[in-house]
Amino acid sequence: KSLCLYRLIGSELLVLWHRMAPSGHTSEMGPPSTIAPKRGGGPDNNADIPKRARLSIGEELPDEVSQQDIQHMLDQADDVHVDVINETVLKRMVMQLERKVKHNQAMRIQHADEPDKFLKSEVDLDEEVKRFIALTTYPELYGDLIKLGAIPRLVGLLNHVNTDIAVDVFEVLSELTDPDVMADVPEPELFVKALFDAQLCQMTVDTLMRIDESASEEDAKAVTNCLTMLENLADINPVDTCSQFVEVPRMLPWLIKRVRAQGDMDYNRVYASEILGIVLQNSPASRDAMIKLEGVDKLLRGIAGYRKKDPNDSEESEYVQNMFDCLCSLMLLQDHQIAFGKVQGVELMIRMMGQRNFSSPLAVRLADHCMRHCPANCQLFVEKIGLKVLFPMFMKKGPKRKSRSDAMELEEHVTSIIQSLCRYCTGTAVARVLNKFMEQSFEKLERLMEMHDEYSRSVRNGDSARIQGQVQKIDRELEVDDEEQLYLDRCDAGLFTLQQVDIIIVRLANMGNRQAADELGKLLNTKGVSLEAVCDILAEYCSHLDVSAAAERDELLGFARAMIRRCALDTSIAEALVQRMEAASGIAITSVADSEKETQTRPPADESVGSTVTSGRERKEKKKKTG
Repeated sequence: KSLCLYRLIGSELLVLWHRMAPSGHTSEMGPPSTIAPKRGGGPDNNADIPKRARLSIGEELPDEVSQQDIQHMLDQADDVHVDVINETVLKRMVMQLERKVKHNQAMRIQHADEPDKFLKSEVDLDEEVKRFIALTTYPELYGDLIKLGAIPRLVGLLNHVNTDIAVDVFEVLSELTDPDVMADVPEPELFVKALFDAQLCQMTVDTLMRIDESASEEDAKAVTNCLTMLENLADINPVDTCSQFVEVPRMLPWLIKRVRAQGDMDYNRVYASEILGIVLQNSPASRDAMIKLEGVDKLLRGIAGYRKKDPNDSEESEYVQNMFDCLCSLMLLQDHQIAFGKVQGVELMIRMMGQRNFSSPLAVRLADHCMRHCPANCQLFVEKIGLKVLFPMFMKKGPKRKSRSDAMELEEHVTSIIQSLCRYCTGTAVARVLNKFMEQSFEKLERLMEMHDEYSRSVRNGDSARIQGQVQKIDRELEVDDEEQLYLDRCDAGLFTLQQVDIIIVRLANMGNRQAADELGKLLNTKGVSLEAVCDILAEYCSHLDVSAAAERDELLGFARAMIRRCALDTSIAEALVQRMEAASGIAITSVADSEKETQTRPPADESVGSTVTSGRERKEKKKKTG
């Protein structure tokens, strides 16, 4: 019954419900086409009012319809015959489509200069293409659709001279690849593979180049359907889908041009920014290609206008977030990080951070990404007075965040930036960073101890909730194992921020400033922060670093040894802590006695890329699709 209503009544019934007014009152959309009889007025009141005929399916609906008419239409829907699609019917549909295509081709060749004579054949072909939308209710037949060779025929119509037919093909493909439908398809990967084998990517880009969105709403809807199809395919197989489309040379330039379109914000512009973000997240080749396309510079120009102003609505807000996501994905390559600094991206982020508007937390996040493993941008951040806007955020001065999760995310990126500055800055820049922690009676060192206590408690609470079964497993779609799932859950509880805080403590203690090191030792005792807890967090951090991060791991463990030597009460306690770190990190560490022979000089900055442990939130952003 519901299927009949959907196919036969469709939009009429939706319009009907919107037009109906409660309690029989007149709808606000317009005056009623008929006058309803007065209730309880006696026989004279209704004498001159003709009796209205019963409504039927397919008739034009008036502004106001009674409940009896609605029930009558529902009863009619029960009696209407609906064709059931099976293998035989599907085969007939495919054969009919092939005949319509051949007939249209013949008519176009025969009457090339007389469009009126082949117009009917194109109308028939268009209707035949739309019939395949009904296949969405029979996902078990997708395999037969592949065997019958219908996929190449459908995809091939994207190159039809009449763009209206290509527009309808996009609509059909967007419906056929709908995630809810594909969830019931026995082997969805085979269907996606059949689409790619039929040269879907190349033909899609060629059709996008032919469509002029400003010509009509139908053309704009066609682009929407195309982007929807791409998103649906990426939802099934993100890596393969993005790689296939990126291989088409004009795909990325079209997306960049679309997201930078002038004029008022429109739906397709927002959608294109989301698709670009999905492609950049899942395709390393796309990030490499953006180097030649000067993607950093072009995307930065797209967000520069939001330095002082906020988005006008939720649609524009989503666009701004998508553009920042695209730039964060590009920062995975050091070439893009260098380009970001050269086109004054660091200066723009500092200014946005100082405005404290909608773009401010997004700018903090992007600044964090652009400075990870990039000494040049770290130096530039300090030179451009970035510390002036960064440390008030660190001290929680200014507007409060609306939610606890927003505040935690902001603190995560702020501490990550400070850790990068402590690691990569040299000369005057690192001295200015250290001076920030020593000013105002070491209040920022006290803030570090407070954050250690706060996030340690948060991680413990998360562990307790997990033991009691109060935490849902939210990352099974990422195909992670139990150990990685546990690590992601702990990062969501604040483990990554806790790791950054403790790394900052260890680095500050080894910057060669005795006053800062002594004050840290005192605060560890007065604030109740145990040296064992700091060492355990560092050991866990180092245990998750891969081979490419060997230099960072050795550096941090060396700093930990020096801090243990300085702060431990006696040698036996220090030796025990060293052994604990050795067992936790799985790395052989020299004894405290041997470490006393080492000099206390600051090691040079390690400029290797990829030697960090990303937070649970960042790891999800890299693996997820696409809003």
